[in-house]
Amino acid sequence: MRRSGTGDGSGVLPTVFWGGTCGIGGYQNIGGVVRQSPTGNEGIARDVSAAALRALADQCEIEIRRGAAAESSAGCVSLPELPAELTLGALAVARGEVDAVALRLRYCDETVYARYLPKQSGARFVFALLEQVRVEALGSRRMVGVQKNLSALQLSIHNARITDHLPEPALNEIDAVLRFVRIRLGAPLPLELTRLDESRSRIDDEVQVRIEALAPLLDEQAEFALKSRTLIESLGLLEKGALSIDQNRATVSEQDSDRHRTASENVSIAIEWDPLRGPRTRRARESALDSRSKKGGKSSDDVPYHAYTSEFDTIVRPEDVCGAEELIALRRLLDEAVPARLYATTRLAHRLQRHLAAQQMRSWRFDLEEGLLDAGRLSRIVADPLEPLAFKQEIESPFVDTVVTVLIDNSGSMRGQPIIMAAACAEILGKTLERCGVKTEILGFTTASWRGGRAREMWAADNRPENAGRLSELKHIIYKSADVPWRRARRNLGFMLKGELLKENIDGEALLWAHDRLLARPEQRRILMVISDGAPVDDATLAANDERYLDRHLRLAIDRIERRSPIQLMAIGIGHDVTNYYQLAFTVSELDDLGETMVSQLTALFDATHTVSSRIDS
Repeated sequence: MRRSGTGDGSGVLPTVFWGGTCGIGGYQNIGGVVRQSPTGNEGIARDVSAAALRALADQCEIEIRRGAAAESSAGCVSLPELPAELTLGALAVARGEVDAVALRLRYCDETVYARYLPKQSGARFVFALLEQVRVEALGSRRMVGVQKNLSALQLSIHNARITDHLPEPALNEIDAVLRFVRIRLGAPLPLELTRLDESRSRIDDEVQVRIEALAPLLDEQAEFALKSRTLIESLGLLEKGALSIDQNRATVSEQDSDRHRTASENVSIAIEWDPLRGPRTRRARESALDSRSKKGGKSSDDVPYHAYTSEFDTIVRPEDVCGAEELIALRRLLDEAVPARLYATTRLAHRLQRHLAAQQMRSWRFDLEEGLLDAGRLSRIVADPLEPLAFKQEIESPFVDTVVTVLIDNSGSMRGQPIIMAAACAEILGKTLERCGVKTEILGFTTASWRGGRAREMWAADNRPENAGRLSELKHIIYKSADVPWRRARRNLGFMLKGELLKENIDGEALLWAHDRLLARPEQRRILMVISDGAPVDDATLAANDERYLDRHLRLAIDRIERRSPIQLMAIGIGHDVTNYYQLAFTVSELDDLGETMVSQLTALFDATHTVSSRIDS
């Protein structure tokens, strides 16, 4: 069924109702305010809303009831009444409400939802929100209009919360978590709410790890629900030990009433995020706060990090696993996604070259028979004009041999703009540093399969022993070796845009792999630069070990390099702050900032190296 309105999905309440000045549907757009015409037919507006809902939900019989007295029932959903006078922003919010309901009806299996729904009221509330984030992320992938409508809804909810004055720390933490979940899953969120500098600082590392585990599970409702319950437990809203699927299935008989609730009733819970929308939502928030306040400390598993098997780990080169024509096509896609001006590295290279030249150590050789006249030897020439050793020559020490390794996170969470930015980072670094006589190596890391693949199957065949360790097939990629000229490796970067490449990420082992390769290089100065967007995530490994297993190993690897290795380590966070992992790190959020930011950071790094080496030499 084709929807009315714009082709990008913005017509959830179509343009015949939401736009223009003709007054169709009984409304007129006057000076940015939509007013109801005295002779308007309100029934047309309701019919248009219902038609749009049915189209997006793919349910031809569903109906809408509006108003405070309206109640949801089988085949019918209730929404707030449309005021007689609406701003254009309020109309976008109304469209967002319809879209949110429709996506829940379309993508949520209510039987699965009821099976995993927690008993505790606070946990139920957050579980409903997480499921709503999932369906909105799915629904807004291809429809820009739907994404805009849902963003407007989120902004109105946020503003209403502020005016309602809810400053409780626990609630603030939950709000920060839910906002972070939206960003990591790609669910709509207005630009005003995407800054995580303050909100992310309130999120525990353990919680961040569990949020990252949700990203690859959007299409798997049951697995997403299990991980959601794990996240809710880490927030202190669900009792420890309640996560067993067998235990959860045992509660299904106690939740028959939930299972038989209509989809619209569950949607009503998910939509009512705004505290101003009624006492039921407020009670759920208060229950969440009460449960959150009871959270206690949790001990972490101290089992040493290890891999269950490395039999299936691979190190590949793009040209070996991808045909030449496909590599060229992928490279073309990358070129189309990144403005050509960002690759104009001549100016950046000159800046860096001048800076490196200024760091060269200079000295003089004296008492030579040729060169510049040594003013300090003039008295000797006067006393003995035949004295031959009255000249000097300047000596320039060669550049310190330098190699830079760029290690790029090729996980699923980097899909889209982040991986494009990472590839652009690598290209700018490779071209700029090569012009300066600095060798570069570009590496990537991901896994060969989702959720463990053959490694997990081997573990399962061995009766699932405890302390399983890493359960995944590592895939490490060599895009460019240090000794390969840039022109020969350029097209390999397009391989990052190959859809099936980006899966899960084991950062700790990848970091040590890149470090060991760099350690074997003969250059005097060696720099390892990591490009990532957050914490390590591998679903199979985290399910078989404690939730901080990969995170803890990454921190140990970083500590080992930063404190005991001659290699300098730095990191670039793509859209996210990674300073909670790396001592020397910075964040890049916009493509236009890449070149200037990276050259300035490299300059600072070379300055630090020069200062340290000068002190050692003296």
